[in-house]
Amino acid sequence: MGGNLEGSPLLGTLVEVQRRTATVAGDDGVDYHCQYSPTIDLAGFSNFAVGDRVTFIRAGTQQEAMITGILPRTSKISRPGPMDRRSDELILAANVDALVVVTTPAKPDFNPRMVDRYLALAEIFSIDAIICMNKVDLDDKLPEELTYLRGLGYPVVSVSAKLDIGLEDLRKALQGIKVVLSGPSGVGKSSLIRKLFPGSDPEVGDVRKGDGKGRHTTTTSNLYRDGGVCIIDTPGIRELGIVGVTKRELADYWRDFRPYLQLCRFRDCAHKGEPGCAVLAAVASGKLPDFRYQSYLRIQESMDEG
Repeated sequence: MGGNLEGSPLLGTLVEVQRRTATVAGDDGVDYHCQYSPTIDLAGFSNFAVGDRVTFIRAGTQQEAMITGILPRTSKISRPGPMDRRSDELILAANVDALVVVTTPAKPDFNPRMVDRYLALAEIFSIDAIICMNKVDLDDKLPEELTYLRGLGYPVVSVSAKLDIGLEDLRKALQGIKVVLSGPSGVGKSSLIRKLFPGSDPEVGDVRKGDGKGRHTTTTSNLYRDGGVCIIDTPGIRELGIVGVTKRELADYWRDFRPYLQLCRFRDCAHKGEPGCAVLAAVASGKLPDFRYQSYLRIQESMDEG
């Protein structure tokens, strides 16, 4: 590690990001604690994020290890930035292949509308989605909503982190891709990480008795990797809302709505009672399930006007 800073920069992936430093997993198999170079051009990038590919230089006798550049992203998961920040976008994770939607049959109760919201987010971010039903030790019957979603092409994996059920199936589903865990507190995201990555210790609390929700959520972003499985655990994912999409565009991100969208009488149909709406006709005839339509309406109502 000694010596000077001469030579070509190395390549690596950000696995933990702090305000002034970051941990880079170098492609050489070594982790480096790095400073940020003040010369980095962040034009086009709102901020560094876990999963970003970067160039960096090793530490020398006169210099700390330093990130020198950031490579173009293939994908991102983001949310609007705080009002007091210069950027209007906060990147939560970069270069993500899929969003893993973690849900449960109980404690907390199964929530199909929550699942639909995360599936829509995956479609909006142009990444794949995998549904993980955790806590099947409480109830191993797959909800009919998940059976339907599996028929749309969304993989569904049933597991129990508590009893080590289905973990090998989950590892196979995640093999070779970079994913972000999503879902409300209490569904066992951190328990899954501990099982998949022995020795890891996500910073969360226990589940409250009464509402089944977690006391705390993850406070820092981290990338966990082992045996071809790569998971980003990031704060803020639970609060992600639908942004950057108008109410009339929302239906484009419902995979099962798409065959009907061009059949509506009006091109600007919002699918909320307009005459000649093909989506409403499909719901009435049973071609589209009511639970998906109700999720659509609920999310559309929660969006800002647009």
